Amino acid sequence: MISIQAGPFALFCAFAALCLLCLAIIRRQRLQARFERILSHAKPIVACSCVPAGFLLMEIPYNPALFQMEPHFVFTGLCVTGALFAIVFFLGQRSKAAMTAFLCACFIAGTANYFVASFKGQPVLPSDVMALQTAASVSGGYTYAIGSSVLFAFALLATMAAAIAVVSPSRPNVRDIAVDTSAGIAVLTAFCLWFCAGDIEEDYHCTVDVWSSLDSYQSNGSLLCFLQRSQLLTPKPPDGYSPEQAALIRNEKAGIALADKALDESPATAPDVRPAIVAIMNETFSDLSRYPGIGDIYDGPDALRGLDDALVEGDCYVSAMGGGTCNSEFEFLTGSSMGLLGAGIYPYMLYDLRGTDNLAGYLSSIGYKTSAIHPAQKENWRRDRVYAQLGFDAFYSEEHFEDTETFRGMVSDGATYDLILDLLAQDDAPQFIFDVTIAGHGGYDTNMIEESDAVHVEIGGMEYAEVNEYLACVKRADEELSAFLEQLRTLERPVIVCFFGDHQPGFVEWLSRETYGNAESDLSEIELIQERYVTPYMIWTNDEELRLASGKPEMRDTSLNYLGATLLRKAGLPLDEYFAFTLAMRDDIPAINLNGYQDAQGVWRWHGESSDSSEAYRQLSMVEHANLFEKE
Repeated sequence: MISIQAGPFALFCAFAALCLLCLAIIRRQRLQARFERILSHAKPIVACSCVPAGFLLMEIPYNPALFQMEPHFVFTGLCVTGALFAIVFFLGQRSKAAMTAFLCACFIAGTANYFVASFKGQPVLPSDVMALQTAASVSGGYTYAIGSSVLFAFALLATMAAAIAVVSPSRPNVRDIAVDTSAGIAVLTAFCLWFCAGDIEEDYHCTVDVWSSLDSYQSNGSLLCFLQRSQLLTPKPPDGYSPEQAALIRNEKAGIALADKALDESPATAPDVRPAIVAIMNETFSDLSRYPGIGDIYDGPDALRGLDDALVEGDCYVSAMGGGTCNSEFEFLTGSSMGLLGAGIYPYMLYDLRGTDNLAGYLSSIGYKTSAIHPAQKENWRRDRVYAQLGFDAFYSEEHFEDTETFRGMVSDGATYDLILDLLAQDDAPQFIFDVTIAGHGGYDTNMIEESDAVHVEIGGMEYAEVNEYLACVKRADEELSAFLEQLRTLERPVIVCFFGDHQPGFVEWLSRETYGNAESDLSEIELIQERYVTPYMIWTNDEELRLASGKPEMRDTSLNYLGATLLRKAGLPLDEYFAFTLAMRDDIPAINLNGYQDAQGVWRWHGESSDSSEAYRQLSMVEHANLFEKE
């Protein structure tokens, strides 16, 4: 849905510029004939104007701090914009179409940053470009509100297009084509050499905060920041890394863990016990009652928090916020941390995960049938390819959910749970089922919530429609989880369930400012950030023997990279070397995500900050790099 939320002046500017463009197109031949001498010399001026215009078109839509940017960032941004324009201009034979195409691309980039920032609180990052198909498939639930800044940018685009329309067209001959093509290739080559050989962060002091990329984009310029993040897409090995050293660390740590029978206080059950394992990553499931003031009027997900027979439960620190579901999948399944890869990276989109140690591959190797469920397009985040690379035997996507129950126009959690029950009923063999739900997906302005599901919460004396709709999604997910667990209680076969949320909704950016900004808090800066990167989790079983073997119920905070290994341990299954290593690292680094890591004393540290756990951090980095990028 598209709406216009702009002031009258912005509307007037956009309308006037559009009229000017239409007039220029209609009257261009007459204007070219009447002012031939002037317009024949105007093209170089218009072409040069495309550089600052392109820079402004990328910044105006999303950047309220545009005119507070430091001069050297403006100058560098103009230089880089000019280089890109020169490539398009010369390879496009200095044509009017090339100039127009460049400006349109700049406007699209700026507008994309505007909408993505509105929905996720973050700008477009390099990996987002590779996920355009995924973004398009899930974009229908959002309202696209066009603000004044977008209309001002459109007015600039239309004005420039009008100027381009009336200048005299070029009529290149064979020599001109050869010269322009050579010039374009030369500039393109120079740009590629600059990008590959240089370090934008170090050379131009352009640092992009991993947890607040939007602020960096606004202060440094979107183009420079985008290129800086692009340079980080190619993984660099940790300092002192070698495959042999990584293998030695992995073997030694795993040996210590496997020799420690008291690890995790849950000795493995008999080796012939193979419970069915169900992992549920619930879309945008989180507990907003943790925010100051909200807990006084909202209790959070009652069923999940009220379980009295969970094996282990607590808070799970994730590396996504507002979106990026695939990165939470990646951390859970592979035991890897996005904190060691960096922001703006989506491994599902970028890396070949064949041969990577992971939960599905390991369980398959010990006799489990493995299935993945996600009731959306199978191509989203390349899941159809990635799940096969990870070793899943079957993938049930949206075509398997025709005529099933929906919630807010999306397949309900309950419908995926019905499929899980069917899969368990069809085969008594050990099964691992990974269910990625979708019913709680943003945006939260569909107005499709029935009164029976409605939740009303005031924040600062006001109700917010998106917050209420989101909390209704959590309520529905919580109720359907409770009903699912009740059905599992009736099964005779042992089943163990791991449930967690993939990330918090994007609006917690302002929710955090609204709540923590008006409340006293002893949280450090990094702890305050982590409040937006935590979701609840639990591991539960219907089997009394597994419960007894697991020992007393635990309350343990963790991070997603450890959750898969914890699940294996609670299921009473033997651990291979990789997952034994993963659990061993949990003592030295209890949690790690995109923002930082906890040291052995439970103190949150920024990445790169020294602590008693620095050596363990280095070891974890080496083994993760080897597992992802040094596979046989």
